[in-house]
Amino acid sequence: MTALLERLPGKTLGRVVRALLVVIGLGPLATPFLERVPVLGLLATPFLAWFDFQCHRELERSFTLLGQVMPVCARCFGIYAGLGLGAAVLRPRLEVWPLRIWVGFAAVAMVLDVVTENLGMRPPSGWVRFLTGALLAYPVGVAVVLTARGEATG
Repeated sequence: MTALLERLPGKTLGRVVRALLVVIGLGPLATPFLERVPVLGLLATPFLAWFDFQCHRELERSFTLLGQVMPVCARCFGIYAGLGLGAAVLRPRLEVWPLRIWVGFAAVAMVLDVVTENLGMRPPSGWVRFLTGALLAYPVGVAVVLTARGEATG
């Protein structure tokens, strides 16, 4: 697979990476509904296996959408949504240092969220978890696609 990807021209590789990140970003939204349809349920299986591996999937930390509990916690959903949205929008096109600053601040915000919640300084909030995950992953989605296209700056 790696050899195939290395032979793809920049624009084609960029399109493939962009499509994959958007699909990954939609995974948590689509999986609960895909698994209910007999043939499409097969598409949900690899997503669910991955979600089992990488997320604690605690029900009280997960959103409910149309009566279905999301297959990942709010923070992981934010990370997936941020990656997919960043890949879809591809803005802003940051140079390396502004990108590092954005990701650094987002990581600090995520750590502060965890610490302040664990210390009882504020009540748990799924929306804060979602936002910190999305803020961290969004610029990464943009940067990965631009790098795959050979358009990364800096």
